[in-house]
Amino acid sequence: MFYQSALFLGYAYAHGLIHFISEKWQWVIHAFIVGLTLCLLPVLPGELWRPNATGDPSGAILLMLIANVALPFMALAATGPLLQAWFARSQPHRSPYPLYAVSNLGSMLAVFAFPIAIESRWNLASTSDLWSLGFAGTAIMIVACGLISRKSHQAPPPSGRSAQAHAQTKTDQFLLWLLLPACAVILLMSITNKLCQEIASLPFLWVLPLGLYLLSFILSFSSERLYSRFFYIGLPLLTFALFFFSSSIPFFPSLNLTTSIERVWLTISIYSLVLFALCMILHGELYRLRPPVDELTKFYLSVSGGGALGGIFVGLIAPRIFSTFYEVSVGIGLAIVLTAYCLGRDSKSKIYFRGPRWRIVTVSLVAVFLLGQNCVQTLNESDHTIHRERNFFGVVRVKEVKDETGATQFRTLQHGSTLHGKQLTNPSIARRPLSYYSPFTGIGILLNPRETTKTLHIGVVGLGVGTLSTYGGQSDSFRFYEIDPAVIRIAQDDEYFTYLRDSPSEIKIIPGDARLNLQMELDSKLNQDFDILVIDAFSSDAIPLHLITREAFQLFLDHLNQSGILAVHITSRHFDLLPIIIRIGESLGLEMLSVLYDPGSARQAGLKTRWVFLSPNSEKIQSLTQKVNQQQLRISAVSDASIIVFQPDPDVPQNAPLWTDDYSSLFELLGLSSSSKPSL
Repeated sequence: MFYQSALFLGYAYAHGLIHFISEKWQWVIHAFIVGLTLCLLPVLPGELWRPNATGDPSGAILLMLIANVALPFMALAATGPLLQAWFARSQPHRSPYPLYAVSNLGSMLAVFAFPIAIESRWNLASTSDLWSLGFAGTAIMIVACGLISRKSHQAPPPSGRSAQAHAQTKTDQFLLWLLLPACAVILLMSITNKLCQEIASLPFLWVLPLGLYLLSFILSFSSERLYSRFFYIGLPLLTFALFFFSSSIPFFPSLNLTTSIERVWLTISIYSLVLFALCMILHGELYRLRPPVDELTKFYLSVSGGGALGGIFVGLIAPRIFSTFYEVSVGIGLAIVLTAYCLGRDSKSKIYFRGPRWRIVTVSLVAVFLLGQNCVQTLNESDHTIHRERNFFGVVRVKEVKDETGATQFRTLQHGSTLHGKQLTNPSIARRPLSYYSPFTGIGILLNPRETTKTLHIGVVGLGVGTLSTYGGQSDSFRFYEIDPAVIRIAQDDEYFTYLRDSPSEIKIIPGDARLNLQMELDSKLNQDFDILVIDAFSSDAIPLHLITREAFQLFLDHLNQSGILAVHITSRHFDLLPIIIRIGESLGLEMLSVLYDPGSARQAGLKTRWVFLSPNSEKIQSLTQKVNQQQLRISAVSDASIIVFQPDPDVPQNAPLWTDDYSSLFELLGLSSSSKPSL
C-alpha cells in the first residue's frame, strides 16, 4: 500500500514538473530533489524506530517507511515519466511508451536478483551502502538525461492519434485509466496473500505473482501485437469452466490439511495462470487507451493513482471488512466487468455496444454467470470451519474434525495452511497433548516425567492453543508471549480449547512481539530467570528472522537461570533451521541436543517433530539425553515410531552462516537444507 501510494506521489510530482515548470528549469529542480535525497541516505531506520511490542503495527510501519524511504522512492518513481517526457521531446518521432516496459523489466530482474545475488552475500549495512552508491550513479545519469533533453529540444511531438481523440480525454477513458491498474494491483496483492498465507507457505512464493504482474506490464507496453484479446480472454474463461465442471479442484476455498503437494502445486499454477491472464487483459486494454505523448504524465499519474487505490483497498480496507481473503474474488469480479466494458466501448470489437444486440446479450449473460459463480465459490467454505478471524497478521481458523459417525473428534487452530495446535473434544482425554507436543516429542520428554518437587518457571514464545500448559504442575508457572491477539482470544475461549483453563499452573499471557517484550523486561531489570524457555515460533514457513539471530539467542539466555534450558521448535516443511541453530549455539558456547520424533504409522501419537535444546549447563543436556534414550527404547519396543538423537559437533556446520541482526538469508538456507550433514 505504501509503495503504490508513494508511486502516485512521485508521478504527481513529475506531472506537475512537466506541465507547470519551464523546460530549462525541470532538470534543475529534479537535480535538486535528487541531491537532497542523497543527503538523507542511507535508508535503513535507526534504533529510534524500534516499534512498540503490542498493538497493530500498521501505523508504526507506515510512519517508518515515510520517514526513511518516501523521498528516495518518490524521486526514483518520478524518474520514469520524466525520462519518457524528455525522450519524447528529444526524439519526437519515436514512441516513449516502450521505455515503461524496459523499466518494468529492470524491476523484475531486481526482484529476482535481490534474494539470490545480494541478500545472501552482503549484510544489511553493506547492502545499504551498495544501494546508496547505485542511487548516486543513477542520479548522475538522470541529470545527464535532463541536460541532453534540454539541448536537443525540437518541435512538440505529434500526437499519433486523430485530432478528435486528442482534443479531450473522455470521462470513461479517465476512469478506465484508474480502474484497470487498480484491479491489477488488487489481484496481485490479494492472490499473493492467498497463496503465501492460505495455500502454501513456500519460500519466496511471493516472487512468482509479482514477477507475473511485471511481465504483463512488459509485454503489454512493448507492443500492441503482444496482446491478443482472443488468447488472453480465453485463458481465464477456460480456467473458470474447469472449476465449474470439476468439483474435485478447489479454487477459491482454502485447502485442508490433507491436501497433497500435487494439488497444492496445481492450485498455485492455476492462480498464477489466472493472475497473469487477467493482468495481461487489464494492462493490454490500458495500453490501447494510452493518450498522445503530451498527455503522457497525466496518463501515468492516473495509472499510479489507480494502483494506489488498489493498494489501499487490499492493505487497509479489506483486512477490516472481510473475515478472509474475499478481495481475491472482488478483483476477479471487477476484472470481468472491466473486460466486458472495454470490449463493448471499442468500435473495433465484435461485441461493440452499437453492434448486433444478440452479441451484447450473450456477453452480458456470460459475465453475469461468471460473477455469480465467483460469489458462490467464494462464500462456499465447506471445510468444517466453526470460527474465523482476520487481522494484520492474517486469517486464523478453528476447525472441527469429525469421525465416521459424524461426532466431533478434535478441533484445530490454523493460520493459513499452518497448524498451530489441536485438542481432543472428549472431556476424559481433552488434556492429552497432541501434535508437536506429545509425550514422545523432545519437549514432551523434557517436561514429562520430571521431579514433582521442583517448581518450574517456564517461558513460551508462541501460544498456539496453550498445549504446553498441560505439562504444568500446581506450583509451576507459565509465561506465554504471543504477538497475534486473535490467537490469544481463541486459546482462552473455552468453547474452542480448554488447555489453559484446565492447567493447574499459574498462566500469564504477554501480548505483543516476544523479543521486544523480553528486551523491555531486561531493560527494566525484570529478569525472568526461566528454568525452561521454549521458542515455538518457527513451525510456519514465514520465519520470524528477528527471533533466530545470535543477538536474539543472547537475549533468551539472559532470561534463563544458570541451569536453564532453551528449547527451540524447528519443525518446518521447507527450511532446515538446524544448521543455523548449531552455528548460533556454537558461537555462544552452548551445549546442544537435537531430538527428532517420527510417529511412524501411529499418527494419533503426534506429528513428525524436531526440537533442539541448548544450555550453558552440560549436565542438563546429558541428563536430557539419558531421558530421551530411555524413551527411545520404550517406544521402539512397541511400535514403528522412532526418536533420533543428535548431539552436534561444532565442526559440522562450518558451511552454515552465522545469522545476526545484520545478516540472514533464507535463500541460502534452502541450499543448506539439502546438503548439510546436521539435518537430523
